[in-house]
Amino acid sequence: MKKAQKLIQKVQSISWIKKLIEYKFMPIICWSILVAVLPYLFSLVSVPIVWRIGLLFIIINSIISYHVGKQILQLNLKRWWLLILPGLFCLAIFPKFANYNLIFGIIYFIFELFGLMDKNIYR
Repeated sequence: MKKAQKLIQKVQSISWIKKLIEYKFMPIICWSILVAVLPYLFSLVSVPIVWRIGLLFIIINSIISYHVGKQILQLNLKRWWLLILPGLFCLAIFPKFANYNLIFGIIYFIFELFGLMDKNIYR
């Protein structure tokens, strides 16, 4: 645990990373990159397709996209930031995975809208 904290502190002490962390939109970019990279990590680990779609695409990425919607609301970012996560996901999925996975970009956009609505979903 302490080694991980030391590693994080070393990474955060790099000058260009310090500058990037200062921007208020960086959590959105980081979560979007994570959503774009996770399918490739799951396929490298040889996770079966059914588990990859069920666990990663439906559960994990939906939770992340809801969280990104809440982050956009909390950070008072413009609404076009809602397009970053689904756009990066679709660009990452297009070269290697089946085209039907592109529908998840729309699903993630909807979950971001739910996160943006926060507690006003039923109003």
